[in-house]
Amino acid sequence: MFLAALLIFAVLEINLPSRTTYVSHAVKTALKPLMSDSNLTMNETLQLDEWRRELVVDAFGGLSASDHYSIVNNQSEEIYRMTFLLPANASDVSLQDAYGYYSKNVLTISTQEEYTQINVTLNDALKPGERNEFLITYNLPSNRYIIKNSWQDYTLNLNLTKPENWFVKKFSLIIILPEGAEIKNLSGIEYKIEKQGLSTKVIFTEHDLVEFHESHITLEYRYFILWAALRPILWTAVAAFIGAAFFLIKRRFLQPTPVAKPVSLSILREFVESYEEKRRLLIEIESLQRQFKRGRISRRRLRLRRKSLDQRLAILNKRLAELKGQIIARAERYKEILRDLETAEAEVEALNVDIERVEARFRRGEISAEVRRRLLDEYGRIKERAENTISKVLARLQEESI
Repeated sequence: MFLAALLIFAVLEINLPSRTTYVSHAVKTALKPLMSDSNLTMNETLQLDEWRRELVVDAFGGLSASDHYSIVNNQSEEIYRMTFLLPANASDVSLQDAYGYYSKNVLTISTQEEYTQINVTLNDALKPGERNEFLITYNLPSNRYIIKNSWQDYTLNLNLTKPENWFVKKFSLIIILPEGAEIKNLSGIEYKIEKQGLSTKVIFTEHDLVEFHESHITLEYRYFILWAALRPILWTAVAAFIGAAFFLIKRRFLQPTPVAKPVSLSILREFVESYEEKRRLLIEIESLQRQFKRGRISRRRLRLRRKSLDQRLAILNKRLAELKGQIIARAERYKEILRDLETAEAEVEALNVDIERVEARFRRGEISAEVRRRLLDEYGRIKERAENTISKVLARLQEESI
């Protein structure tokens, strides 16, 4: 009996390690997703070439912010989920990358005591060695971050947090104070100050960031609320001064407008029709360029079609120059109108070149998606204004040709 029991004990002792190893492996496999930050495991480090956080305090104490990230996948596998940490109580969160905006439905927002966690499944997985840029914009409650010490003294408090497995080559914190604000004290960090007109910009930079040397930022500043009304008052005063000066100059020096010479209605009508045809040709050329960039037409077809359009455009430009000379020769009053038309046309052509340059710089990675968007929006507004000027001039000439 003793020998039988000993034999059974020996068999169990031999088999036990194998079973224990199996169960341990199963538990580790089951827990592996729970140990990950997005799809990175706890011991993997994600590399950020740059992380720039910008906070803007407006004239009435509102606080808005944006985070720009330049991320490189230095792992051996694709990254399909990302986690970002924003300041606590962030609201109105918006996310975009270099390829476009993310729907708010795909953002999982978790509010913690010290930070707001944003989890997102990427529209396009980040492949090994690949880079992408992300921009997150959001608002912050001023009553949590800004303390009013007196009628003109304020304190801004901010805590900095990041995922533990981030390594940031360059981190920048930029705080933009309202116009007329004066810095009293900024504790705990080294910083530099930049002036842009009446605005003050505080910049803190840290390189090769593993963890923040100083995670709590306290900025004391002085701001007089009536500064908010300064700009409208200045603009009103300048406009009034210019208006008064123009009135006096016109009254004293300008001569009465000479009687206009008659202009053939057919010349005005032909000028408007030719110019409209020119605008249609330019639109068609732009459309061809876009189709070629998207791969919808071949280079050979682009070249042949563009050659035909350029020939027609050259003939129209020559005819428009002749008509313009005839119109000005017969009526001097059209000279200023046609000069406005030429100025607006030249502005549109220059803006088209600037827009192409911005797109090229973005494709080469020289500017971020946010910079590209801001530049395109600005150029687009100016271009629209110039095109509206062209349309108004043509409409006026059209009315006078009837």
